[in-house]
Order: sequence, then C-alpha cells, then structure tokens
Amino acid sequence: MTDRFYPTELTCFCLVQSQGQLLVQHKTDSEFAPSLTFPGGHCEPGESLTASATRELQEECGLTVADWRLAGVVNFRREDGNKELIFAFAATLPEPTPTRVTPGTKNEGATAWLPLAQVAQAPLNAVVRGVWDAYRKGEPRELYFD
Repeated sequence: MTDRFYPTELTCFCLVQSQGQLLVQHKTDSEFAPSLTFPGGHCEPGESLTASATRELQEECGLTVADWRLAGVVNFRREDGNKELIFAFAATLPEPTPTRVTPGTKNEGATAWLPLAQVAQAPLNAVVRGVWDAYRKGEPRELYFD
C-alpha cells in the first residue's frame, strides 16, 4: 500500500470584477511571471481557503472582499514533483477602487484594473488563461495540468 499523504501547496487566485473590469497583477516573484495573473497567494496553516483569499487581496491590493464564490480549482504538479492546488475565488465590487499594497507586507507586483474585453489579448500563461476562460464562461471546474 502506498502512502496517501504527500506535500501539497494550497494557494488561491482572487478574480475580482467591477464595472466591466477585472483586477490583474504583474507578479514579480512567481512561476507565473511574466504572465499577467490574479492577486492571491498561499493559504496559511489554520486558515480557511476563503480567509486566505480575503487576506491576500487585502495585503496585495488594499481591497476588502468577504463574499467569495468558488470559480474553479487548478490541480498541477510543480517542477519539484509536489502537487499544488490553486482555488480560484470570484467576487464583484461596486466600483474599481484604486489598489495599494498594505504597509508592512511584501510588494509582489503591480495591480491594475483591465477592461474585460482586453483580458483575452493580455499575456497569460496556460494556467492563468485556463482559469480566465472557465471564469468567463461561468464554468467552475477543475483544471488539471500535469
């Protein structure tokens, strides 16, 4: 019998929309650079996945969202052989509020509001494009990359 427990990294994407625009990030410290991506990051020990999304959005953008809906899950094997699960959460804000990094937290890249019509033409890697396509179609599902 094989061991069913193995290292798995839990992370989140925050897909935040407002008045025909989507919040995107030019991450400078991740496997997604130079692709545009979405704000988000690691789930801390003892933290729920939605609490992680709320915290990451606050740290990276200075925005507060508490009412998330699950928009999909990305399941892939990292280069080191470990598994990573990215839980994509979506929310809508009434207006595209200016963003800022919360003082005392790491600046992981600039965030900006991008018109929805321009997202498909933006530089997106396969994972980010898969999440965007599923979100745009309203099809929350697992996206598996091996």
